[in-house]
Amino acid sequence: MKPIKLIMQAFGPFAKTETIEFNKLGSNPLFLINGPTGSGKTSILDAICFALYGETTGDERQGVQMRCDMADASLATEVTLEFSLHDKRFRVTRSPEQEAPKARGEGTTTRKHTAALYDITEEESLVTSKTALVKTEVANIIGLNESQFRQVMVLPQGKFRELLLATSKEREEIFGQLFQTDIYKKIEFALKDKASAISRAKDEFDNQIKGALQVAGVASEAGLNELRDTLFKQFELSEKQERQSLLTLNQLKTDLHKAQVLSGEFSKKINAERELGQHLQGEADNKARQQQLNNANSARKLELPYSSWQTAKNHSQELTQKVVTLSEQLTHAKEVEKSQQAKLEHAKQQATQVPRLTEKQYALEGMKSKLVEKSELQKAIDTGLKQQVEDDVTLKKFIAHKDKLAIDAQQGQQALEQVRIDVASISGIDAEIKAKTRLVQDLQKLAGVQQELLKLESITASKVSDVNQAQYNFSQQQQAANTLELNWHNAQAAILAQRLELGVACPVCGSHEHPLPAQFVGDAVTKEQVQHAREQEATTQAIFNQLNSQLEQHNVIAAQYQQQISQLISELGVNAERDLNELHAAIAQQTQHLKNLQSIDITKAEQSVIELNQRCVVGESKINELHNQIAAHNSTIAANQNQLANLNATLDEKYTSLTVLETEIAALQKQIFELTSGLEAAQHQLQKAQVAGSKVESEYATHQALLQQANDKLGQLTVDWQSVLQASNFTDEAHFLQCKVSEQALQVWQQEIELFKQTQIKLEQTLADVNSALQDKEKPNLDSINDKLNVQQQAYDQIKAELDNTRSLFEGVENVSSKITQLHEKNTKLEEEYKVYGTLYDVASGKTGSRISLHRFVLGVLLDDVLIQASQRLSLMSKGRYILERKTEGFKGAAGRGLDLVVEDGYTGKTRDVATLSGGESFMAALALALGLSDVVQSYSGGIHLDTLFIDEGFGSLDPESLDLAVQTLVDLQQSGRMIGIISHVSELKEQMAQRIDVSPSRSGSTVSLQSQSALAG
Repeated sequence: MKPIKLIMQAFGPFAKTETIEFNKLGSNPLFLINGPTGSGKTSILDAICFALYGETTGDERQGVQMRCDMADASLATEVTLEFSLHDKRFRVTRSPEQEAPKARGEGTTTRKHTAALYDITEEESLVTSKTALVKTEVANIIGLNESQFRQVMVLPQGKFRELLLATSKEREEIFGQLFQTDIYKKIEFALKDKASAISRAKDEFDNQIKGALQVAGVASEAGLNELRDTLFKQFELSEKQERQSLLTLNQLKTDLHKAQVLSGEFSKKINAERELGQHLQGEADNKARQQQLNNANSARKLELPYSSWQTAKNHSQELTQKVVTLSEQLTHAKEVEKSQQAKLEHAKQQATQVPRLTEKQYALEGMKSKLVEKSELQKAIDTGLKQQVEDDVTLKKFIAHKDKLAIDAQQGQQALEQVRIDVASISGIDAEIKAKTRLVQDLQKLAGVQQELLKLESITASKVSDVNQAQYNFSQQQQAANTLELNWHNAQAAILAQRLELGVACPVCGSHEHPLPAQFVGDAVTKEQVQHAREQEATTQAIFNQLNSQLEQHNVIAAQYQQQISQLISELGVNAERDLNELHAAIAQQTQHLKNLQSIDITKAEQSVIELNQRCVVGESKINELHNQIAAHNSTIAANQNQLANLNATLDEKYTSLTVLETEIAALQKQIFELTSGLEAAQHQLQKAQVAGSKVESEYATHQALLQQANDKLGQLTVDWQSVLQASNFTDEAHFLQCKVSEQALQVWQQEIELFKQTQIKLEQTLADVNSALQDKEKPNLDSINDKLNVQQQAYDQIKAELDNTRSLFEGVENVSSKITQLHEKNTKLEEEYKVYGTLYDVASGKTGSRISLHRFVLGVLLDDVLIQASQRLSLMSKGRYILERKTEGFKGAAGRGLDLVVEDGYTGKTRDVATLSGGESFMAALALALGLSDVVQSYSGGIHLDTLFIDEGFGSLDPESLDLAVQTLVDLQQSGRMIGIISHVSELKEQMAQRIDVSPSRSGSTVSLQSQSALAG
């Protein structure tokens, strides 16, 4: 990190705004911050540290105490720092809590602590404006917190020995942060977790082995093997007895099946005889159906001649009816034609009036043209009179408008003056809008966080209820599983008690007497039920743990939201209660007002006033033109009135109205049209009646000829049908129609007859087959065979139950034995894994060997590299007397090992604690350590860049020769690419260093000036 520009305003001893542009000192300068005691040299470092972290370098003074008492009350205390890191540039601005004059009225108000961080690499972008987050973001960017920053980048006045004298634990935190060695701690934790998991798993397997032996009811694996052998012998004997009993039972079942089959055959014979008798009862009906089928087939042969005869008879009847209808239509057509001829004669007689009516219409048309001319003259006169009235009104309007334009011109001039005043207020309104917009954004953010908090609080009770319910479910399931497992153990004891014999030692307690053997209580419990209950217990426990974790996370988020709300309310102060709608309305109103002001064009307003004056002149000229038009209109009206009087003298008094005349002309036209149309319609109707009569007469002659042909054909077909009917077996036509049926009925009757024959044949064959099969056989006694089978089934069930009981006991012991074998195999694997991970964890955590953890070992190696670089510089500055080393013995416990420092004295050849060094020696050692740390951190890829070092005082404790050596060391470091700032009032340094920042005190506050070769050259 390299500072680029520092701006201090009313900060420390600086009453006004002081700016230090470090880049004007060069790219990697070695410079002196010089000034008398109390001038404010250390305040420059305080300003840098305060801008970054909100704390000063010495940590004795708080930000609120850094307000300059000599500053003007209206000038706010603020520090701005621009710095670069890698290829990026940042700017941080911070203002402490302070008293400021009220914007209105007298007195002061408290301004809250504010801070903001910006990324200004390319375009300026806000990283965060939250005061609490700026410190965190800066620490993440630089890689150091405020304490570490003071120890490795700033050696404050009176604090330069802190890094040198830091404890091993403090130095571990600093080096771990600088070199990013958290990966080695993670390795330690991962190895610890893995070793602990293996150990827990092995203990669990051991407990499972003990539980398995308890389930089997034995104390050791040898007892389990003995019990297994005994149960195996019992199982083999029971299995042999079960096979023999099953063989006998199956033989009886076979005999019963054969007897059932034979009994079924006897039943089948009885059923066959009964079904054949029932079938033969329908033989008479079958013969009658056969006769019906024969008659229907005979009628089918006569169907064609009968159908032809019926068709011809129907056709003859239809033609006869048609001829009668046409005869009636022909008579009617003759009468219509005679009537239309009379109507035509009447229409011709009426049409003789048309010439006279047409002549009268012509005369009236001539009279109409004069009336039209009269009407047009009257309209012209009326229009002229109306225009005369309108001209008078228009003249009054023009005069009034001209007067209004004169007033508008005067008001426009006044408005122009007001516009000029409004435009001047645009900048003030814009500033107010921006301030209110920022306030709205902050209030919206506050409302959003409050809304999220309300959402969380609304579901808190539900989550607590879920956790309580899950805890209750887990407790109930655990209790149920424990009860079920206890019942299962009791059941196993009862099974063992069943095998006890009087005088034989109990395998559990060894007693030869068994006064109170265990008994079965309640329903039987299986091992699978116990395992299922334990699985349900584990499931409910997992649900409880998950819900409890979610509730804790929920509460943490709610607390974070509450903290954000408190911070936002604190930052907003009294504005936190402002109404957003009112602010939005005020912003909208001011924005619209601003848009209106911005849209004002003064030039346009001035032009508008000029145009109003011009329009006044134009209005006067239009008034004069209107006077001339009125005179011309009056002259035209008088001429039209004279012409109308002359026309009225030539008109007939009867037709003074154009409407009456037009009505009479229309009546004549209608009468002429009706007479002409009547004649045409009569001629058309007569022609139509003549055509219709001819058409009916033609159809009548045609149908008479067709009727004669149909009657001739009907006579021939009647003779043919009677001949065919007499030759058949039918007595008459009615008998024929009675025997005639449809094709579908014929098929149904044929199928019924065939089905009756086939069924009779099938039943007779079935009966013959059964009689043949039962020849020389007797009906079996099924009841006797069933009784024997039931007795054998009961015997087999008893033997099978004994076998299942023995199998269950044997399989249970076998499963326990198999499970124990698997557990031993898993334990062996875990022991092999623990040999690896357990040993690695012991080594990495410092429990064996050198008793130093892996993390501290790595940091020790890094510290050795730092000490090599630091000792080179310390040896140079101490003229070969001192070098720094890492302490390797004399520790109490493992906590203090690895990172403590000692100094080797070349004069005595012995090592001693660094705390024994004098003030000047301690300064040289601390300076050497800080420079060595900077070199090593820079050399590691991915490490934090320590590009800058500030040293506050300490040089006064050095003799002139040591001072020269220390300065030479800093010059060498600066040439390697570091920025180094020294704060001192030692006069020798001022003479040696041309690059300076001079701080000058005065009664009105200190000021800063830059003295550098590059600045002078510029």
